[in-house]
Amino acid sequence: MRKLLLFVWLLLITSSVFSQNFQQSYLSAKAFFNEGKYGLAREAFKPLIAKNDYNNFSSYASFYYAVSSYRDGFSALAKDMFLQLKQLYPKWSRIDEVNYWLGQIYLESESYDLAISALRDIRNDEIESDAALMKAHFFDKIEDYDLLVELYQTYPSDSQLANALASKIAEQPLVNQDHYLLNEIIDRFRLSPDRFNMVSMSESVFKEKYRVAVLYPFMVGDLEPNDRRKFNQFILDIYQGVRLAADSLQNQGISLELLSYDTKRNTSALEKILEKEELKSADVIIGPFSSKLTELVNEFSFKNKINMINPLRTDSEVIGNNPYSFLYHPSNETIGRRMGDYVLKNSDRRPGVIIYGGNKSDSVLAHAYKQRLEKDSFNIIITKRVHKDSTRQILDLLLVKDTKLGGASSSEAKARYQLAPDSISHVFVASGDALIASKVLSAVDTRGDSIMVIGPVSWLELPVINYDVYNRLGVSLYAPVFQTKSTETYEKFRSFYIDKHRVVPSRYANIGYDLMMLIGQGLNKYGKYFQVGWSNEEFLDGCFTVGHRYARTNDNNIVPILTFEDNGIKISYDIQDERYAIEGQ
Repeated sequence: MRKLLLFVWLLLITSSVFSQNFQQSYLSAKAFFNEGKYGLAREAFKPLIAKNDYNNFSSYASFYYAVSSYRDGFSALAKDMFLQLKQLYPKWSRIDEVNYWLGQIYLESESYDLAISALRDIRNDEIESDAALMKAHFFDKIEDYDLLVELYQTYPSDSQLANALASKIAEQPLVNQDHYLLNEIIDRFRLSPDRFNMVSMSESVFKEKYRVAVLYPFMVGDLEPNDRRKFNQFILDIYQGVRLAADSLQNQGISLELLSYDTKRNTSALEKILEKEELKSADVIIGPFSSKLTELVNEFSFKNKINMINPLRTDSEVIGNNPYSFLYHPSNETIGRRMGDYVLKNSDRRPGVIIYGGNKSDSVLAHAYKQRLEKDSFNIIITKRVHKDSTRQILDLLLVKDTKLGGASSSEAKARYQLAPDSISHVFVASGDALIASKVLSAVDTRGDSIMVIGPVSWLELPVINYDVYNRLGVSLYAPVFQTKSTETYEKFRSFYIDKHRVVPSRYANIGYDLMMLIGQGLNKYGKYFQVGWSNEEFLDGCFTVGHRYARTNDNNIVPILTFEDNGIKISYDIQDERYAIEGQ
C-alpha cells in the first residue's frame, strides 16, 4: 500500500511539473503571438499541439498555431490545422472562431462552397454577425455573374449571396437583367425596391387626362401636312400616326394632351425644352432619336420619374439603367437571344456559322446570338465580320479557299470546301446589306446541302432576291415589330389616314399609331407607371404589329420570325414555351 501511495504521489508531482512546463511554454508562445512575431509564435506553439494526458493546452496551441501560420502567410498550413482542430475538438468552446477562420481562408481562395459550409456551422450570434459582413465583402467582389447565379441556386437562403446577386443584376443594362430572379430575391429577403431603382405600384397614379410629350427633330415651321414633301418626312409620319391614335383613344374615353417640341437635332434647343415646367408634369415622353440627345432626355426622365419610350432605336444604351426608359422595338441583345432560342428549337446540333456586318448594331446582335447558343453548349465554329467591300470572303468561307478551279467538276469543288458538306446546321447573318445577303444565299444555294439561313426582315426589300429563293433555301427572317396589314383594324386606320392626309400611311405612320395606342391603353389600365402592370402581362396586343411583351423588361421581347411556304409567308413567335402563328401573310 505504501508503495502504491508513493507511486500516486510521484505521478501527481510529475503531472504537475509537466503541466507547469506546458503552461510556461504556452505563455511564452502566446507572448510572441501578442507581439506580432508570428514566425516565432508558430514554432513555439508547435510542440504544444500534440494531444495527451499532461497537455491541457493542445486545443489552444493548435488554434494559435493556425492563426500564426495564416498571419505569417501560410494559409494552406493554417487551413490544415483548423480542419484538424475541428476533427479533434468538435465541441471546443471556441469552435465557432475556427469556422470563421476557415470561412475566411476559403473565401480568399474562392472556394465558395466550402466557405459557406464552414460559416453555416457558426452558432455564436456575434461571430455569426461578423461572418455575415465578411461574406458580404467577398461576395460583392465576385465579377462572374453566372457563378453568383449558380451559388444562389445551391444556397437560396444565404442572404449575403442573394444581396450580392441582386446588386450584380442591377448593375447590368436593363435589357440584360433577369427581372424574374431580381424580383424573387427582393420578395424573399424583403429588400427595398428603391435600392434597385424599381418602380412600385404605389407610385402609379390614375388621371382624368394624361400628358404625352413628343420630342422630335421636326425641323419645320408647322406640323400640318402640305403638298411638298418635308425634310424629315418619316418623323412627321410618326407624329401623324401618334395624333390619329390620340383621337382614337379619345373616342374610347381615354383623354390625352399632346405636347410637341422640335429638338432641331441640337443640344442647346433640347436643353431649353427640358427647362420648361410643363414638361416636368408630363406623364410620358416619346423620343428623341440621336444618341447625344437621348442621353440628356434619359437624365431628365430619371430625375423627374417620367416614362420615356423610343419608337425606332434598337440599341440598349437608350435604356441604360433607367427604369423609366423603354424601347418600342426589341433591342439587338433581345433579338440575338430570341433567335438563339429559335435555332436551339428548330435546328440539329451541328455547328453554326455567324456572319455580321461592319456597324455596331450588327456586332451587338451577333455577340448576343453567339452568347445565347454557347450558353447551351451549341458550337459556333466561325464568327466572321464582313464589310461591304469584302463580301467575297463569304464565298471563300462557305465554298472553297481557292476559287480558281477552272473546269473542275462539282465533286472536286465540294472536296475543297472550306466547310465540308453537311458539316454545319445554319448560317446566322446579322446584316441587312444587300451584297452580304446575296453572297450568303448564293453560297448556300451552290453548296446544295441542308443549311438553315437566318437573316433580318430587311431582306424582303431586296430587289435581287425573290420569295422563291427564300422558300427553296428554307430561309428564316427575324422581323422585330413586323406589321400585319391584312386586318380590319388596319383597313379602318388606312382609310381614315387617307381621308385626313390624302396619302397612304407609311410604315412610320403605322409605328406612331401602334405606339400611341400601346401607351394610351397602358395608361388607362395601369396608370402613370404602366410598366408595373406590363411586367405581369405575358402578351400585349398590337394594332398593326404582332404584339408586345414587357414582362420585367424595358424593351419589346416579341421577335416575330418569318418563314416561307408555297401559300405565302408564315409569321411565328415564341412566348416562353408557347408558339403563336399567323398563316398566309
